[in-house]
Amino acid sequence: MADRIALVTGAGVRVGEAIARALAKDGWTVAAHYRTHRPRGFASALQADLAAADGPAQLAAAFRARHRRLDLLVNSASVFDALPLAGTDAAAFDSQMDLNARAPLLLVRALAPLLARARGSVVNVIDVGGGLVPWKGYAAYAASKAALARLTECLALELAPRVRVNGVAPGTVLWPERYPAAQRRGLTARIPLRRPGTPEDVAAAVRYLADAPFVTGAVLPVDGGRHLSGRAG
Repeated sequence: MADRIALVTGAGVRVGEAIARALAKDGWTVAAHYRTHRPRGFASALQADLAAADGPAQLAAAFRARHRRLDLLVNSASVFDALPLAGTDAAAFDSQMDLNARAPLLLVRALAPLLARARGSVVNVIDVGGGLVPWKGYAAYAASKAALARLTECLALELAPRVRVNGVAPGTVLWPERYPAAQRRGLTARIPLRRPGTPEDVAAAVRYLADAPFVTGAVLPVDGGRHLSGRAG
């Protein structure tokens, strides 16, 4: 375990940080990517703007300069914007797609040789919204996560048998600060398990997929069953 190396994007905040710290606690050597909030306590912290066209290539080069193998790539960096149709112009749509869908694709492409050499795996952090069900008022975001879900399946086919590619689809695991108490209660009522999850629940799912040798092309809901309720309006 001590020889296994993981690269986690978006590891400076929220779910990405929880995943990175859970892997490190389990004995992985973790390279933690960040854009603004530099994470502490990892083998390396690598800064890159993955929304930029050359950002994934820059991150891959920085990783290769410090590490000689890669066993796990976790694509967690994401942007989450609520935008009604009237507020969704070309720039707004592209900003969601660039980071949420294009960046994981380009980063996997850049690091595929290292992953193949180690017979490693990729875990993409998708979302219930878009990845499994549509969300009203989040068309651009949901489209980007739907794209990432399908990319997960396509890459699983293309990189087999040497590299496994899976995804996790979190539901309500960390409240946006702007959500008032009434909205939080309403969303919790839609969850069959009747409680929100935690970032650690997502981290546990990532650890499972990292060590599941006969699982590829899967998108695992981590949502307390919320996706079974269908659309969120």
